[in-house]
Amino acid sequence: MINIAQQYITHKMKHLTVDELISYSQQYNIPLTNEEAMKVISELRKNKENPFDPHGRKKMLRKLAAITSDQTAHSVDLLIHKFAKQYGVEEWLH
Repeated sequence: MINIAQQYITHKMKHLTVDELISYSQQYNIPLTNEEAMKVISELRKNKENPFDPHGRKKMLRKLAAITSDQTAHSVDLLIHKFAKQYGVEEWLH
């Protein structure tokens, strides 16, 4: 069960559109510009790290910070937590 849910959420993250990411950021009141969203989407699609593994998520967020900003990476981390909470699996993101 855990593996299936993780695969679903990871798949969803890799297939987000800019509009969906902007919509989620507005829904959760997390600042994200269109330009930042495009960079984030591009990086998420290339990302090979497991967002449910703390070390993998940190590595992914460091890459995002390098191409955008620390604030944007933090915003994406918040969105990942909100997204996991929406599916009832936030405790998997230690």
